[in-house]
Amino acid sequence: MNKDELQFIIENNLKRASIDTERIIVRQDPYGGWQIAVVAEGFRDIPQKKRRQIVLEEIEETIEWIELVTPEEREWIGVLPGDIQLEDLPLWPEKLAKGALENSAENSAEVIFPSDLDDDIPPPIVTTFYSLRGGVGRSTALAYTAHILSANRRKVVCIDMDLEAPGLASLFACENEVRPDKGVVSLLMELDQGEEPDFSSHLIPVPDADNIYLIPAGQISPDYARKLRFILPDAWYREEHNPLKLLLAGIKEKLPFTPDVVLLDARTGITDINGPLLFDLADIAIITFFPHPQARLGTQLLTQGLLASSTERKTAGQRLTPEPRFLISPLPNIPELINRYKEKSLRWIAEWMHRVNSEREELSSDENELTHFIRYRDDIASSNAILQDPVIWKEFEPVVNWIERFLPSENEVQQAESLERAKDEILRTLTFAPGTAESQGAFLDSFVETTIVKDALSARIPLVLGRKGSGKTAIFRRISEDDKGYSTVVVHAPASLKQGKSWIISVDGFQYIEKIINDSELSWRHFWILYVNTAIMNSLDLDVDMPEYLKEVPLQSEREISVAFKRTAEIPGASLELNDWLLRLDGKTTRDTFLLLDGLDTGFGSTPQDRTRRSAAIEGLFDLLMNQGQNLQHFYFKILLREDIWRKLHFENKSHLYGRSVELKWKEQATFLKVILKQALRCKPFREFLQKKSELPDPEKRPVDSWTEKDVFAVWNILVGERMQGGRTAFTRNWVWTRLADSNNDHTPRYLLQLFHEAVPWERKENNRSRYPRALMRPRALIKCLPEVSVQALEALKEEFKELEPLLDNLKRVGRTPVAASDLGKNQELIPLAQEVGILSVYEERDDKASRYKIPDIYRHALEMTRKGQA
Repeated sequence: MNKDELQFIIENNLKRASIDTERIIVRQDPYGGWQIAVVAEGFRDIPQKKRRQIVLEEIEETIEWIELVTPEEREWIGVLPGDIQLEDLPLWPEKLAKGALENSAENSAEVIFPSDLDDDIPPPIVTTFYSLRGGVGRSTALAYTAHILSANRRKVVCIDMDLEAPGLASLFACENEVRPDKGVVSLLMELDQGEEPDFSSHLIPVPDADNIYLIPAGQISPDYARKLRFILPDAWYREEHNPLKLLLAGIKEKLPFTPDVVLLDARTGITDINGPLLFDLADIAIITFFPHPQARLGTQLLTQGLLASSTERKTAGQRLTPEPRFLISPLPNIPELINRYKEKSLRWIAEWMHRVNSEREELSSDENELTHFIRYRDDIASSNAILQDPVIWKEFEPVVNWIERFLPSENEVQQAESLERAKDEILRTLTFAPGTAESQGAFLDSFVETTIVKDALSARIPLVLGRKGSGKTAIFRRISEDDKGYSTVVVHAPASLKQGKSWIISVDGFQYIEKIINDSELSWRHFWILYVNTAIMNSLDLDVDMPEYLKEVPLQSEREISVAFKRTAEIPGASLELNDWLLRLDGKTTRDTFLLLDGLDTGFGSTPQDRTRRSAAIEGLFDLLMNQGQNLQHFYFKILLREDIWRKLHFENKSHLYGRSVELKWKEQATFLKVILKQALRCKPFREFLQKKSELPDPEKRPVDSWTEKDVFAVWNILVGERMQGGRTAFTRNWVWTRLADSNNDHTPRYLLQLFHEAVPWERKENNRSRYPRALMRPRALIKCLPEVSVQALEALKEEFKELEPLLDNLKRVGRTPVAASDLGKNQELIPLAQEVGILSVYEERDDKASRYKIPDIYRHALEMTRKGQA
């Protein structure tokens, strides 16, 4: 029963008793049940017991607090429910209660994570490792994380806050270095007594690690056990003098060095000491658990408590919320079980994060980016110390990335100093050409050659396949505009690229050609021969006579082509002369020549009848290629076609093209990013800035196509920064790569260009308000502009696959992802196509059937879908 239902019953009960009310208060109790107060003149002369019977009739809910008073009694009764607010203390009862309340409230407190900020939070980054239950590898994960951070030249202080069962000293192989009166317990006691301890004297350098220092809990002894009695965080947080906060302040301010990272190993379960380590002192809370049903409720309440917390960190007067991360450990080494546990964990985490995600749509968190999985390993489980094994270390690198995303690299610091002076001028002239390859000026300057692109440019490859925006028309323009030792004849082109090519057939022209075919014995293959011959005659200076019956037709417009085709249909044997004409043209050509055909997807129209005509016509084109085309010596067909159209075609010997076609896909991240870097380098101030940096590649001496991955990432970091402030992914390049991918992990350069086209003006405006010297554009610009790119991507998808509109409308109505398969019942026949084109992927399976589907971010924003888990 919710609040409104409960209040409705109370109001009806009072009406039936003819009691006029002045005020009714119904409020959830922070610790469960309900608080009720009613102020009514009609209670006069009614005993309390009878008042309760009247008000609570038909109510079976647990009532924790009830006050039923008259207006006069209200004057002296004291506080009513709602008058007392829950104490904002970082302790378990208060935070779990607040988390549960806010999770069910319509308007909860605003959540601001450290990653929401453009600027870094000052070091050290305090990270608390916590597990509700033992045996899940929490301390092991902390120790490996510390060693990797140390190898990355970060200064790390590890603090063993598992005071009842300390173990970090043993794990770090320095247990013999722990001394009486040294460690956390002694420090807290000294601070509680008002002393000023020497913090550095409590540090133990960890063996075989240059930058790790341990503050142990202490040396176990009777005196240690006695001192534990005086560790009272509950009391400290109600007093002005708080030893626990002073402990962290001393680590930050009173050591001979400033740590980059402080790692806290928190006690398992619900204890007085670990509540503040999570809810107040942590910048990042790494929650370690195994997805057993026993862990679900407790970890859910913990997550809700974290999301309702605000730490001692402040920005612009607002306190920050700890960043939750989830480490799932240890997963069994059985593939089907691993998948099952992964799906279960991600589903739980999506549910726990749903409230915050729905309130922070632009900055919503993908559960996959918040979560890392660790498999069980015998060598880790049986070892008493950290193993120097690169394979094991790699398992924990994602945990390190969660922390390092908040730490500037040395390069970033130097970059900020030099970029501060040049940014305004670069930003003023920096532009990116959005949209299609047809519309881009200075096209050849920004064309990126990949291995697949080189194959697509080869004469031995007649067929180039790709999705809309994958680069087919870029291939067309490269071949038609760049003389690389071959000639080019444009047979058919998109409408925007047919300037000066008056013979190119329009939608109406194709309709008329179909009518001639239907009324004669000619086929689409005969039309394509005439069309190709016409394009050759208009493009090349060849001394070849036309067939006699066509000599009176100029063949310079689509009307004249239509007239010529009609004459061919009327004259017996004329179609044979078309074949002979093509062979004679080929014989007169001395230079290898591409016969280019692009724009076939939209050139026939968009109605069902137009699409049927398109299929028949293109099948006729491939009939020409597989027959006459094989016999040509100097002419090479280059057909650029949408992959889905190709898939539906049926013609003889189609399989003979399987080894002679390429599909445009962007599989390498660095190559994909070169698309944007090439356009950025059209900006003269940007080129000059790079030339002044000896550590960066000089674009004048080394073309971008030859850059290594390291070169690409270095220049990319100048453009938009290395780390993804405002996101959950550590690196900006990974964020872009992930967000612009469809559900098949395919990438489209067009959307990358559109993203930066939108982001530049946003950054210009924001930079006037708030300077950002670390990069030309702050990563938040990408986050802000992604929804607009999503709209453009969805519109392109609708244009390309009109038959998907019912499914897309349904997804928009559902409004969340992952989406249950049952919600797509009416669109079942469209699901295979939606998976094929990259709008749906299987998120979860049950009994070998998809039970939920996920929508990628490139379409999710436009579909107005939030992230949400489901049970």
